[in-house]
Amino acid sequence: MFNFLIQRKKEKVDFKSANPIMRLRDGIAVRTWKNLAGVDHVFLADANDRMVYGGDVGWIHSQGLNQAIARTRRDFT
Repeated sequence: MFNFLIQRKKEKVDFKSANPIMRLRDGIAVRTWKNLAGVDHVFLADANDRMVYGGDVGWIHSQGLNQAIARTRRDFT
């Protein structure tokens, strides 16, 4: 449980560093950030700019994340 709380706090700090890249039709904002190690992070924020999801992908999955972001932009904005 303690590790979950530490991870949750870290995600909130990363969320504040993330840049909004698009807003979906339902008002959800997609934000991204790359840390110093080059790990891509993606966050979803509600219409009030509160984080509702935060996650990251390893380097080998960065291209897949970018493709998913492009599809999301095409289909949901």
